[in-house]
Amino acid sequence: MTALLGLRNLSKRFGYRTILQELNLDIQAGECVLLLGNNGAGKSTLLRLCATLLKPQQGEILYEGMPIDEDKHRYLRDMGSIAHESRLYGDLTPRENLHLFGVLYELKDLPQRIPLALQEVQLSHAIDLPVKTFSSGMTKRTAIARLLLQQPKLLLLDEPYTGLDQNSVRWFQEYLLDFRNQGGTLLLVTHQLELGLELATRVLLLSHRKIIKDQSASTMNLSECQQWLSQS
Repeated sequence: MTALLGLRNLSKRFGYRTILQELNLDIQAGECVLLLGNNGAGKSTLLRLCATLLKPQQGEILYEGMPIDEDKHRYLRDMGSIAHESRLYGDLTPRENLHLFGVLYELKDLPQRIPLALQEVQLSHAIDLPVKTFSSGMTKRTAIARLLLQQPKLLLLDEPYTGLDQNSVRWFQEYLLDFRNQGGTLLLVTHQLELGLELATRVLLLSHRKIIKDQSASTMNLSECQQWLSQS
C-alpha cells in the first residue's frame, strides 16, 4: 500500500551539526503518529521539513507516492500545520489572513466560511483586529481557524496545545479526535503526552538522528513513553 506520507533517506544538517541522517518513515492514510524525542533530537526539524519550511540536504519527501516538489501546490493544499511560528501576517486581521490563505489555495465560499471558522475558535470579537495585537493563545486559535477553513487530509502539529487555555485545549482535542475518526492523518509532537496518546494510533521515538522505536499506541501508556525518553 502506498503511504500517504513517505520520507526517504532524509538528512538535515545545520552547519557541521547533523540533526537527521538517512531517516526513513512511512505514514499510512488514517494513521495518527505521536513522535517522541528529547529536546534537540530533531522533532521540530522533521516537522518543518515535512511542512516544506526547510529543505533537506539529502533524500526526499513523498506524498501519495510522488515527490512533493512534483505538485507542491496540491501537497500544501492537502497539508495543514501548526508550528511554533504561526505563519500569520501581524499587520493583517484574522479575516484578512484567512482570506489570503483561502485565495492562495483556491478555497470556496470564503466570505461565508471565514466568519464561521473564527466563531468556532471564539474569535468573532477580534475578526477585524490586527493579529500583532493578539496574545499567544489568540494567535494560536487564529491558526487553528485556518485549519478549519482548509479541511486538510494531513496535519503536522508541533506543540499545538501551547498557549491555549484549558477550554481551548479540550475543544481542539475534540476537533483532532473527530479529524482522526473521519480518516485524517496526523503527525504530532507534544510534551503533553496524555493528550498525544489519546489521539495516537502509533508511537515513534526519534533519537541519534533516526527513528529507533516504532510501536502501536494500543500497547503504550504514559509511563512507557516516559521510559522511552529516559533511555534515549
